[in-house]
Amino acid sequence: MERKMAEDGHQPGWRSSRFLVSFLIGIAGLFDSVRSRMAVVIMGSVLPVAALGSLVIWQDYIRLNEAGAQRGNVAFSELGKYIDSETFRTVAMLQQIGQTADDDSLRNLLLLAQAASKGRYCLLAVVDEKGAFLDALTGSGPADANCLNVARNIPPAREPAHLWMYRGRPYLRVVQDLPATESGEINRFLVAIQSVGWEPGLSDDASSPNDEAEKTSSKSLSAWFVLADESLVSVCPQCGWGAPTDPEVSQEAIEARRHSDHKRIVERRNNRSYIYGPVGRSDFALIEVRRLPEEKRAIFLLFVWIAMVAILLIAGLAGIMVAGRRLVVEPLNQLTRDVESWLRKGKFESVADSSSMPREFRKLSGAFGTATWRLAHREAELEAALEHQKRLVAEIHHRVKNNLQIVGSLLSLQANRVPDSDTRMALLVARNRVRILSTLQRHLYVGDELADLRMADFLPILIQQIQQAAPDDIRCRVTIEGDAGDVTLPPDLATPVVLIIAEALLNALNYGFLAGRIGTVRVVLSQEADVLTLMVEDDSDSTAALQAGLDEGGLGLQLVRGFARQIGGTLRIEEGNGLRVLVTCPVKQGRRADGEKGPPIPGVRR
Repeated sequence: MERKMAEDGHQPGWRSSRFLVSFLIGIAGLFDSVRSRMAVVIMGSVLPVAALGSLVIWQDYIRLNEAGAQRGNVAFSELGKYIDSETFRTVAMLQQIGQTADDDSLRNLLLLAQAASKGRYCLLAVVDEKGAFLDALTGSGPADANCLNVARNIPPAREPAHLWMYRGRPYLRVVQDLPATESGEINRFLVAIQSVGWEPGLSDDASSPNDEAEKTSSKSLSAWFVLADESLVSVCPQCGWGAPTDPEVSQEAIEARRHSDHKRIVERRNNRSYIYGPVGRSDFALIEVRRLPEEKRAIFLLFVWIAMVAILLIAGLAGIMVAGRRLVVEPLNQLTRDVESWLRKGKFESVADSSSMPREFRKLSGAFGTATWRLAHREAELEAALEHQKRLVAEIHHRVKNNLQIVGSLLSLQANRVPDSDTRMALLVARNRVRILSTLQRHLYVGDELADLRMADFLPILIQQIQQAAPDDIRCRVTIEGDAGDVTLPPDLATPVVLIIAEALLNALNYGFLAGRIGTVRVVLSQEADVLTLMVEDDSDSTAALQAGLDEGGLGLQLVRGFARQIGGTLRIEEGNGLRVLVTCPVKQGRRADGEKGPPIPGVRR
C-alpha cells in the first residue's frame, strides 16, 4: 500500500516530465521541414536589421517625447527669470527712492518712477506699519483700481516680495523700508504692486533670433502659479488658459508646494509634459506642455514610417517564402513524388527537369534517374541470378531426395542378396536410417525454400515410418505414442533431434521387447524459453536394451550421444521400470565452442 502511494506521489511529476518532453519534441518537429528551416534562416537574417531600425525609430520617438519636457524646462526657467527680473528691478527702484527723506521729493520720485516705467506699476504707495496709506499713486489702467484693495489686504511687513491673487489675477508686491521720521514714532514702507502677465517667449529682455519660433512654441504651453492658499492662478491672464488637464498633477503640485519641496519635478502623462517646482524667491509654479503641430506631424510620420517598414518587411518575407517554395520546396516535393512513383511502379519517370527548375535540381533529378536505371538493371540481373540459384537449389534438393531413395533401394536389394543374417540386418537398419533422412529432407525443403520443422506434424509420420520398418511381431506387441506440443525446430537442429528420436525408438523396438514382451514407447517434446527437452521412455527390459545399445556391435545409443554433443545438449539415461532417454539443449545453439563434431551423419549441417 505504501509503495502504491509513493508511486502515485511521483505520478504528477512523471506526467509533467512526459508533457515537457512531448512539447519539446513537438517544437523540434516544427523545424523538421525545409520550409520551416528556410523561415528560420530568413528571420535570422532580417531580424538584426529590423531590430536596428526599431532601435533608431524608438530613439526618435523618445527624442520627440522629450522635446516637450525640454520646452517646458526652458519656459520654467524663463518664468523664473521673469519673476526675478521684475523683483530685482522693483527692489532697486524702491531702494533708490527710499534714500530720499523729504516727503515732497519722495512723491516726486514716485511720480518719476511711474512715468519712467510707462505705467508698469498699478500702485506705488507709502504706508505705515498698520497698512494705512500715507501717500499713493495708482496706474491709469482699468484694472489698477484693484491694487488699493490688494495693498489693504496684505500687511506690509510679511515678506519683501510676494505673489498675490486678487479677483483671479496675480499680483507681485514688493515692500521696502523707509527711514524713520524725525519724531521716530512711525515706521514707513514703500510698496510697489504690479500685475503679473507673462507669456512664454515675450519677455522684455528677449532678443533671441529665434523669437518667432518662441512665439510659436508658446501656443503649446500653459502656466499657473501655485499659491499658498492651494489655489492655481494663470500666469498669463490674457492667454485664456484654463485649469490643468490632469487634476492629479495639480494636486501633486499643491502637495509639493505645501511640503516646501525645492526641486523641480518633470512628469509625462497622456502625451503631455508637466513641470512644477519653486520659481522666483518664494513662489511655486506649474507648467503644462502640449505637443506642437510639428511634433504631432513628426510622430505621425514616424508611425507611418514604422508601418511602411513593417509592410515592406512582411512583403519581403512573403516574397522570399514564395520564391523559396517555388525554387526549393516544390522541386523537392516533385522529386519526392517521382521517387514514390518509382517505388510503386519500379520505373523512375522524372518530371522535375523543366527549365523553370533550378539547375541543381535538374542535375539531381538526372543523376537520380541514371542511378535508378542502373539500380533497375542491376536488380534485374540479381533477380535472374536468384531465379537461377533457386532452380539450382531445387534441383539439388530433388537430386538429394532421389539419391537418398536410390541409396535406400540399393541397400534393400543388397540386403536381399546377402545370405548372412547379421549383415542383412545391418543393411536393413542402414536402409531405415536413409529413409528417415529422405522423409526429413522432404519435409524440410517445401518447394524451393528451407522451412522450420513443426514436430506436431512430422512426429506422427516418423513414428509410422519406424513402425512400418519394425518386424510384424514387434509392431503388434509395441505401441508408440508421441506428443510434440507446439515445438518447431530450425533446420540446423531438426536433423539431429529427429535422428536422436529415431535411434532411441529403434533401440527400444529392437532390444527392449524380446521374448513376446508387450509394452509402450512414449516420445515427448517440450520447450520452455530457449531450452528444448526431449524424452523417450518405455516399459521395456531396460537392462537388455541398454546393454545392446552400448555394445560394440550396436550404434543406437552411441549415435544418440554423438548427436547430443553436436547440438550442444546434455544426455541422461535412466533405468527403472523401463528405459528413459532425456536430452536437453538450447534451441538457438551454433557449433560447439571446442570445435568437436558429432559422427558424420548425412543431412546434418555443420
